[in-house]
Amino acid sequence: MTVLAHGVGARHDLPLPLDLVLQGAAVALLASFLALGLLWTKPRFDAAEPRPDRDRWPVRLLVAAGLALVPAPAWPHLVFVLLWVGVPVLSVLFGPVWRAVNPLRLAARVTLGRAYPERLGHWPAALGLLAFTWVELVSPAALPWFLVVHAVVNAAGGVVFGGTWFERADGFEVFSTLVGRLSPLRGNPFRALVATPVRPGLVAVVAVLLGSTAFDSIGSTPAWERLSVPDSAGLAATVALVAGSYLWACRPFGGQLAHSMAPIVAGYVVAHYFSLLAVEGQRAVALLFGVGGFTPDDTLAAPALVASVQLGAVLAGHLLAVVAAHDRALRLLPPARHLTGQAPLLALMVAYTSGGLALLFAG
Repeated sequence: MTVLAHGVGARHDLPLPLDLVLQGAAVALLASFLALGLLWTKPRFDAAEPRPDRDRWPVRLLVAAGLALVPAPAWPHLVFVLLWVGVPVLSVLFGPVWRAVNPLRLAARVTLGRAYPERLGHWPAALGLLAFTWVELVSPAALPWFLVVHAVVNAAGGVVFGGTWFERADGFEVFSTLVGRLSPLRGNPFRALVATPVRPGLVAVVAVLLGSTAFDSIGSTPAWERLSVPDSAGLAATVALVAGSYLWACRPFGGQLAHSMAPIVAGYVVAHYFSLLAVEGQRAVALLFGVGGFTPDDTLAAPALVASVQLGAVLAGHLLAVVAAHDRALRLLPPARHLTGQAPLLALMVAYTSGGLALLFAG
């Protein structure tokens, strides 16, 4: 069993026969691509934006009051486990949870009502997520400083630009909303994905989410330690590699297929952090109630269960992504290029799947 450190706690993995895993994943993607190409010749998903959420300011006020009572030792677990992992998982199930509970959104109730600059798009969110992943993976001791800066910047943005700031510039809300489009409780996930607005910085957000997860695995390997390269450089390079590979494979589409990466992001969150959430999530709750010396039950971290969840989450995420990307590509490509025009995208999906599974199981 391998144990990989995070900003807090650890996750547990049991390697499976890697060659069989990779071969099976590649065959599954290729088969699904060929089946879609032969049987799915017309786009089927029209955009359907989920119903707008109610203003849940009483919930946010209650959360804000609760945060004032959080014991100091509980903050790392609260942020690195419950916020960073638990909220996205809940969002996949129930929709954008962070939008409903984010206490900083209270600032938007006293907004100046300025128009949010369209050219900024999701770039502030991408930068905020990159800063957070740097704290998580490189310098967890900087968490208090990050939280202070994050709170000040987002509260100020909410006062100036209102709720639009959080929809577009708050990294945690953009993350939660993106994967929340997969929630089956809010309608057809594929129709919700198609409705994802294509704004500047959306590809960067996806690249940070996928690249940081990949580097979390890379940075824990002995091979990486032998290179003696700063972790900051490794994180930046991995994010750049993900962004560059997407832009190369999807250059005819630009950011029009970025929404199809949401299932991959969700799959990797579940696969990479499942055991961390299952074990350290218990400790996080105990710490929130001031219970020290708590020993979590590691039943859900049984190696066979963890390996099965990892493999299933990665494959499910990629298969959903192939369907979402194929349906959108049918609208964007001329009929003569419906298949050939998607070949680079298929290569990207296979590379992401193989690379992700290799990082998860090769340890």
